Amino acid sequence: MNEVKSETQSIQYWVGIDWGESEHAVAVVDERRNVLQQFKLAASLEALQDLAVRLHALKFVAGIAIESTRNPILPFLLGEGFTIFPVNPKLSAHWREGNSVGGVKNDARDGLVLALELSRRHESLRTCTPNEAAAELSGLCETLRDLIDQRTALLQRLKATIRQYYPGAMEFFSDWSSPVAWRFLKKFPNPAKLSRTQKSTLIQFLKANRIGLKPLWLERIERRKTASQWPLPDDAAALEIMALATIAQLQALQPHIEKLDDLIDERNKKSPQAQLMKSLPGAGPRMAPALTAIAETVLHEKDRLQALRGLSGVAPVEKQSGKSRRVKIRRRCNKHWRNIMHLFARCSIASCRWAKTYYNLCRERGDRYASALRKLADKWLKIIDRMLDTGEAYDDDRYVNALKKNGSPVYKKLCEKNC
Repeated sequence: MNEVKSETQSIQYWVGIDWGESEHAVAVVDERRNVLQQFKLAASLEALQDLAVRLHALKFVAGIAIESTRNPILPFLLGEGFTIFPVNPKLSAHWREGNSVGGVKNDARDGLVLALELSRRHESLRTCTPNEAAAELSGLCETLRDLIDQRTALLQRLKATIRQYYPGAMEFFSDWSSPVAWRFLKKFPNPAKLSRTQKSTLIQFLKANRIGLKPLWLERIERRKTASQWPLPDDAAALEIMALATIAQLQALQPHIEKLDDLIDERNKKSPQAQLMKSLPGAGPRMAPALTAIAETVLHEKDRLQALRGLSGVAPVEKQSGKSRRVKIRRRCNKHWRNIMHLFARCSIASCRWAKTYYNLCRERGDRYASALRKLADKWLKIIDRMLDTGEAYDDDRYVNALKKNGSPVYKKLCEKNC
């Protein structure tokens, strides 16, 4: 009896969950791919708690496959102690096509396919390793990037609107990302209002907003009456409303951006990797925390460099068949990471001599702008991986000496430039 019990308890179970907004489809198979259970549950906390009880009753759930990592199911199941295998939706779609020639698709079948494929492919799949600190910093940086993108779009729309009905205002401010410029437009929303304004009123506005009375500003004040001499379009009233509405959105967005900056700065100070990332040339106050989040996420990966290259989309995808070989950009990656590495590589060109030389060398060899930046980002990822190994900050002179020792063409090009 004891031998039979031991054999029964050694069986592993694999679970697939196809999540939805109103209900989730769950399938459970054993290690021999026999279907044990298939059921649906409501998208509620009570239903998730019942699911956890049901899965714990099996005692040997080896893993759970789920498509998305951005829903409440995943952190709940991680908190219950289950091993989660996040599956790319495109990968699960290929699994589904491979299991049905007719292309049958429904929620119950999707959950079953996830469970079946997990039972035989789990060794080649990545598990979801909970890292609350890295996830928090990464989420803050990603949200900040999204809000900045929104602000950039609003600023572009604001400037385009002003140029149409109020070109005289463009002479007052060159930087329309400044809150002072927004307050100026709210106080003087059209050319007629600006031209009628007394000189003393404008001076008072400048003083209230801590703008010194430099000759340039005094000259702008004297030219205020020319604002009304520009011809007005027929829809000037509508454009004025659009400009004021855009400013209202910018003013509502700005406090949240500033709050995120403070939260990121506070969280970044707690990370041991923060000082390492700050030492990288071109990594400013917003770029360094994003690089820290990337480093923390893959810090304990078995093959950290490969994880960095793959998840950030820097490593290309090679397709070879016979004598045909093709290399293309990696699409299935963390898009936020890819944008960060692309931006960091571009910033490093202006701050690092060898980075600029390497970028120019890639361009001379025929690489396009984006391809050259990706190759430069790949170099930086190798450096970051080495920094994480040694715990030492980046040293530009040491790296250039390493290029010299290895006879790198980058060093030769760098010497030619200096000569």
